[in-house]
Amino acid sequence: MIPTRLDRIARESGGELRSPALAAPAAVIERVATDSRGVSPGTLFVALPGRHTDGHRFLAEAFRNGAAAALVASEAIAAMAVEPEWPLVVAPSPLGALQRLARWYRRETLGKVVAITGSNGKTVVKDALTTLLASRRVLASPGSYNSQLGLPLAVLAGERPAALAVLEAGISQPGEMAVLAEIAAPDYGILTNIGMAHFAAFGSREAIAREKMLLFAGIAPEGWVLLPAGEATIAEPAAALRCAIHALGTEGEVLSLAARGLVEDGQLLELTAAGAAGRFEVRVKTRSPDLIADLHAAATAAHLLGVSLEEIAAALDGYLPPPTRMEVWSSPEGIRIINDGYSADPISVHAALRSAALAAPRSGRKILAFAGMRELGEQAEREHRQVGAQAGECGFSHLFLLGDGALRSTAEGYREVRPEGLAVAVRNHEELKDQLLRVLRPGDTVLFKGPRDAGMARAARTLSGSISQRTLWVELAAIEGNLARFRRHGGRARVMAMLKALAYGTELVQLAAWMSRLGVQHIGVSSTSEGIDIRKTGANQEIYVFLCDRGDVENLVRYRLTPIVYSPELVDAFAAGLAGTGSTLDVHLKVDTGMHRLGVDPAVAVEVARRIRATGTLRLTGICTHFASADDPAADDATRRQLAVFERVREALGEAGFEGLLAHAANTSAAVRFPEAHYDMVRIGLGLYGTYPSAAVRSAMDLQLAIGVTSRIASLREVPAGESIGYNATFTAPRRLLVGVIPFGYDDGLPWRLSGAGHVLVEGRPAPIVGRISMDQMQVDVTHIPGIDVGAEVLLYGAHGGHVLRPEEVAEQAGTIPHELLILLGRRVHRIYVEA
Repeated sequence: MIPTRLDRIARESGGELRSPALAAPAAVIERVATDSRGVSPGTLFVALPGRHTDGHRFLAEAFRNGAAAALVASEAIAAMAVEPEWPLVVAPSPLGALQRLARWYRRETLGKVVAITGSNGKTVVKDALTTLLASRRVLASPGSYNSQLGLPLAVLAGERPAALAVLEAGISQPGEMAVLAEIAAPDYGILTNIGMAHFAAFGSREAIAREKMLLFAGIAPEGWVLLPAGEATIAEPAAALRCAIHALGTEGEVLSLAARGLVEDGQLLELTAAGAAGRFEVRVKTRSPDLIADLHAAATAAHLLGVSLEEIAAALDGYLPPPTRMEVWSSPEGIRIINDGYSADPISVHAALRSAALAAPRSGRKILAFAGMRELGEQAEREHRQVGAQAGECGFSHLFLLGDGALRSTAEGYREVRPEGLAVAVRNHEELKDQLLRVLRPGDTVLFKGPRDAGMARAARTLSGSISQRTLWVELAAIEGNLARFRRHGGRARVMAMLKALAYGTELVQLAAWMSRLGVQHIGVSSTSEGIDIRKTGANQEIYVFLCDRGDVENLVRYRLTPIVYSPELVDAFAAGLAGTGSTLDVHLKVDTGMHRLGVDPAVAVEVARRIRATGTLRLTGICTHFASADDPAADDATRRQLAVFERVREALGEAGFEGLLAHAANTSAAVRFPEAHYDMVRIGLGLYGTYPSAAVRSAMDLQLAIGVTSRIASLREVPAGESIGYNATFTAPRRLLVGVIPFGYDDGLPWRLSGAGHVLVEGRPAPIVGRISMDQMQVDVTHIPGIDVGAEVLLYGAHGGHVLRPEEVAEQAGTIPHELLILLGRRVHRIYVEA
């Protein structure tokens, strides 16, 4: 949120400001949070009632965490004791007040708005469109923020004015769209489809269509709306619109994205546009016709907004569906797991069945794990029966049905089409996993489908981990908690998430896709190619590139990346590359304050800053440095000397007329140990994952481990006393041993130096590494572990399954640092992200 005075917040939200402190009305609000655990200084905590608890119960925690104020319900606050020093904005409905605040903020800070609605596909279209608009400063809804609460939070997430915003709007009850339309006030619109989602609340598809089309009722004549062709339910409300209407999938459409054949990992498409020269071929990493239809909508919208066909083709080429939208993983044995546990209405389920059938190899079987569909009312049995029938027609040999009620109809519809098929009801996710493990064989494809809150996405990932030989588990909730700790510790300093080196081995694109949902508006990477990969996920945050090449300027501009310039020569190269293009580029200047790696000499920093300004094409918007030893108490004097140098440069730049520069200097260690180094922003890398750069950092802040690396016992064998194990006979059994072979070696990132020195946890029990670690495997002594069997889980380091083996300890045993331990993880290691 753009910093806003609390009294203005109260006025625009329609609330009453109650505060005994005279200074409270002038307090500045910079963020909005509805979870007290994510509150930090400068935050407005909005107390909302939930399904299981009430936000008002957590007011004390919110203020302990640094909340500047809280938005509360007048009825609730009257019945509870509050501390007299708490600044409160009191309103009849906190949600209503938040929506009113968002209505004002949208008109105050946003220019044009593209609003997207439909039964499904909204987030895919939004993310794809944001990617296509990468060269522009765009505000986009984080994740799937599209509800009565989500849309206001999306609007209020912007940290600066934006000329264009891309917002989602989703409904579940009659009357909701009018509220969302008033908040979004769209200038352009996209309708993805009309399905059966929330049918019980509306009673008919026609009623659903009328409600969704209300989003576009206020669009002016100079605006436009994209509508699906052939959808009869929208004909009447579409006729009442004042703006231009473009039907997708019709002859003479604005833009065509036509299938031209299958490729190894997806589809080849041809891109053309009416009245535009040229044809472009793009390869996308999906065969789903429904996802391609979503891309078609996004590309058409981008073209209408002035993006050239060439730019659209470049952005679409190599498109990969976002996490939980047809996410595909293949095990070493060739078992394919398709995770589409994001939504489940009839349109999305039928689309997933078609796509899975197209993607499955002919030699294997197709298996559906299905948790049903909700809110279909009297249509529930008929729609569930049709899912079963289609599964049979698509050749699925097994159905595993998690739930009850209408799922009986799914089994009946399936057996009518495929009597020889197997339809099994399971009671919970653990039973589902066990049943699948019994029947799976190489070449099989398993599709997981269900409503978002049914846990099918997590079930898919749990199964993936169960059959994977090598797995890195990343707990998003732990990363979220660590971010909250750094925000509270850093006061008003913003957080830059450092995702260099493939996000410390956790997989760059996947983790970056979630950063906006965690309120992280600044991302740091090493290379321009890493920044491009992030932009192609639909990310709209500020992305800073710390190791640019001189020839990167075109891509820096195209993908709106901010380079960190560290030499006069780089300034000259960028200026030369921009000459005559009409483009400009924001840059940050790095100053070498004593690390002597990259950065301009402090004595010439002002001169280089003037050189940047004189180009007319480069804009200096920030200044930074890097500390050499902020993690080491023995070097604290040296760190403070670096700070003093940085301060002198900042002062000199201010005297030279460079005001408002965003200053950042602190990495994880400095952010924890040197509050005076927080400035405007801190750069957090290793700390995101709950791993410590040094013992001094660990003693100063409590973080939660967010990563765990696991494998499994592949084989057990007895080794007689006196026999050697592994290469070069470096270990001889002192007695008869039971040795477990683990398919994880130095090619997977386990340091070779742990040979004979480290240990792992097998089912939570320490097991020493014996013999040399080889390229693909290692051996551990499990003689002392009773009941051990093949398939037992092994924790190599991190936290998983209630067991912990600190990465810092493993790194020390290997003679390395935890940073290297993480980034060494090989490509064979399957990354699994756990949201909750």
